[in-house]
Amino acid sequence: MRSHETDKVTMGDIARASGVSPMTVSRVLSNNPAVKEANRKRVLAVAKRLNYHVDIIARQLRAQHTFQLGVVAPFRGLVGTYYFGQILQGIQQVLTGTDYHIALYDSLSEDFNDIPKCVNLCHERRVSGLIVVAPELSAKFPKTFASLKMPIIVVGSSMGRQAVSYVDVDNYGGACLMTEHLIELGHTRIGFVSGRADLRDASQRELGFRKTMEKHGLPVVAEWIIQGEYEARKAFQVSMNLLAKSDRPTAIFAANDQMAYGVIDAARILGLQVPEDLSVGGFDDIQSSAEFVPALTTVGQPMLDLGLVAARYILDVLSKTTTAVLHRKLPAQLVTRSSTAMPNQAHRLATSDDPLSKISRIDQG
Repeated sequence: MRSHETDKVTMGDIARASGVSPMTVSRVLSNNPAVKEANRKRVLAVAKRLNYHVDIIARQLRAQHTFQLGVVAPFRGLVGTYYFGQILQGIQQVLTGTDYHIALYDSLSEDFNDIPKCVNLCHERRVSGLIVVAPELSAKFPKTFASLKMPIIVVGSSMGRQAVSYVDVDNYGGACLMTEHLIELGHTRIGFVSGRADLRDASQRELGFRKTMEKHGLPVVAEWIIQGEYEARKAFQVSMNLLAKSDRPTAIFAANDQMAYGVIDAARILGLQVPEDLSVGGFDDIQSSAEFVPALTTVGQPMLDLGLVAARYILDVLSKTTTAVLHRKLPAQLVTRSSTAMPNQAHRLATSDDPLSKISRIDQG
């Protein structure tokens, strides 16, 4: 078995394996339309099997430098948020005054689910670099693009030891800060509303909470760890169930600000005062958190700086100022406001209050 197969495979090898002429192979690989669809599919399948497409397109990309940077993000759930807007603003600040401009791509689209399509998209659109924002844990395309030697950086997700550059906030450290804050106030009964299981930041925030509780010898009650999916409505629903119980926490740390809003809304419906009966903390420090009532104690992450660092890195790689893989985490900061305070005596809901009937009325209207 020969080694470094990608370097030794030729168009002649693909032609023989496909049963077509080398000219047909050349036309397929250069996206010439004058090829029968059946032949195109056969050649591409063989090229994929021999791992030829990655090498040939990498060479073409190096020869066809453009001034378009791709920003890849999941349109559903992220685009339109304050978080994404701040990152995009940071990127644009760096690109202002340069010849580069941004092209947005949806990471949930069909083009990013299949490696050959991912590679072809990269070639056909002639993107010079990629900034990938908040990819799911299962996403393989950042590594695919990196294998093409294309300048790429992931924002908002640490890629571990992979040879893919990333810039992220210290989600673990930020979660530790919030948990420490609640403990310093005197809380020992603390619940946690977790984010999406398919995102790395969610797991890091939960880990920071658990480790800090463990450090102080405080129990992590399984029933007080609830799934909010990073959505206010979902957090509201699960918090209604938790806070309606007599055995409930005196403080809740929500893994993002939107879920913290949902927790506070649930507390209000059930007659609980925030922070008198329940302290609530969030994570992100989005714009509305300072204006929320009560103003939300949260963990601020430098969203604008994430975009700045990412764009500067891509431009440095394109200008050959650096070739190093960047693994960088920016510090998070505790922002103390009105939604957290020292714990009062546990608030007991009277049986006659029937909080479950209130839940029913909410669902109906």
